[in-house]
Amino acid sequence: MLQFNRSVLRQILVLNACILLLACALPACADDGFTWKTTDEDAPSTAVTAVQEPVVTAVELPETGEKQVLICLAEDLPGNAPYNTNDTEYNRNVAIPVMSGAKGFRYKTTTQSNYWLFPVSYAQGTPVLYLSLEGIRSPTSISINNVLLSRDHPVAVPLKETADLRVSNARTRGVIRLMFTTLPIVQTEPDGDIFLDRETPCTITVFDPDFKAHGFAEAVNTYDAVISRRGRSSARYAAKHPYNFSLMKDGKKYDQSLLGLRNDSDWLLDSAYNDRSRMRNRVLMDVWHEIYRLPWDQTLSGATKGVYVELFVGDAYRGLYVLGEKQDRRQLGLAKTSGKWVSTFFRTGAAGKNSSSPAGFISLGKETPVMDDPWRWYNIDLRYPKESEEAAEALWEDFYDYVRLVVKGSPEEFAAHIFEYADPDNLARYWLFANAADITDNMRKNMSFARLDDRDPRFNRYILVPWDMDSSLGRYYTSRTSRTEELVSCRLFDRLIDENPDNFRQLLYSTWQELRVGALSTDAIMMHFDRYYAKLSECGADEREIGKFPDFTSYVKGAYSFDLNFEAEFHYIRKYTDRHLTWLDGKIRELCGR
Repeated sequence: MLQFNRSVLRQILVLNACILLLACALPACADDGFTWKTTDEDAPSTAVTAVQEPVVTAVELPETGEKQVLICLAEDLPGNAPYNTNDTEYNRNVAIPVMSGAKGFRYKTTTQSNYWLFPVSYAQGTPVLYLSLEGIRSPTSISINNVLLSRDHPVAVPLKETADLRVSNARTRGVIRLMFTTLPIVQTEPDGDIFLDRETPCTITVFDPDFKAHGFAEAVNTYDAVISRRGRSSARYAAKHPYNFSLMKDGKKYDQSLLGLRNDSDWLLDSAYNDRSRMRNRVLMDVWHEIYRLPWDQTLSGATKGVYVELFVGDAYRGLYVLGEKQDRRQLGLAKTSGKWVSTFFRTGAAGKNSSSPAGFISLGKETPVMDDPWRWYNIDLRYPKESEEAAEALWEDFYDYVRLVVKGSPEEFAAHIFEYADPDNLARYWLFANAADITDNMRKNMSFARLDDRDPRFNRYILVPWDMDSSLGRYYTSRTSRTEELVSCRLFDRLIDENPDNFRQLLYSTWQELRVGALSTDAIMMHFDRYYAKLSECGADEREIGKFPDFTSYVKGAYSFDLNFEAEFHYIRKYTDRHLTWLDGKIRELCGR
């Protein structure tokens, strides 16, 4: 165990004194840390008290190659003695730990112990946490990993390891397991079951260890909201549902920034349950943002941002999620007074509708827009604007003409007019991105078409933006392996490459040369995986996810299954991507006549 000399202790005491003078108070728990409060094994996983920022100090620790947490007592315990195993009754609920004024989240309960999870921040150096206990009277022994605790002698605990907090008094004893995470923790408390087709009132509590950097006065903030399950195929995975939630109070939505993301009312919690890496969609959003910017706003790409969190639904730990922004009008830079957004999806339970759909420019179908639904044409939604139903037909008109040109237009018509409807640079980048990342579900569904203003000739053409990219990088959405030598395309891109209007093949080839040595190289793509995984693995969040969901079985007939192993999957992604991009180099040369 780490030992501290007098010099280091002097630094701790001086720095703590400075912090005390600046803050004018110690953590609130110091005054009542050892009063009797009954415990209940069925108590909520977190009951947040008045939370103060954990006191941190710049203590120099030996180079161990891993981050550590320093733990002290909030109030000294005179005569702190060794753990008493004689003449005492073992009780797993011996006490509830409180760190610097905040209770943790009960990760799990076994026959022997409760496991408590605490978020910590390294923004100001190694965190020092001040421990108090609720639920035990007159403790005689408090130790961490068999080292007795005091107010002035911190005990170092590796960030990703579970620490044993041993507590006893004259009558009872117990071992409490302490765990730490650098990820934010989100807890939703729904008023009943969470459904796919309707919203349930709930609260959303966000414990943000880096709250100060995100402009908040406190680490813990709770919001009124409504929540529902999301997705179509992903909603079938009962083990780990994805969710939508909207901040709402008294029937009205309200905007709020969460975890440093944009101000908004509508959010998602993506489970990525069918993705063996839990990262494909998040990584590919980042890659798309690297290679593309909207013509009308160079700060936006249409890609959403997201933050990894650990989620509790009620008292139950639900593992790793991405709390993310939803793709919407704001994400696409569209003003309220102009612009248009159309998106495609797979219509479950409507195979005939999908096979004859205009989505993916397959056909015009037998129905024109507004015949069945003013805002839905087969499996294409007019998302914005939604004015009166009487205006819907006119709003559909130019997109219908766009699809008709691709499906029915002669070669002469196609060459003369296609770039009146679509931006060639955007199309080249979308096709190259989709094929480099092997995004198999984004050429008929999961496509967003956006246009800023039909009155401005600079911005009156549709651009394409991808979303929902879990079926990618060598795996189909079922999790089974995809083929290395396979292009993804649709009739729009087939015609662009075959008929070559305005020398589109040259644009495709030159853009590929640019991207291939940058964002679409194997190393550049894997850099995103490495960055996210480093964040998850340093605090053991990856191991908690594996412990919660060690295996997966698809709902699809033929039941694909796998054991969750992050490092093995990253190795597979790198190997697959390297082979696939090498093959794609040759294929693009062939298609472009090089």
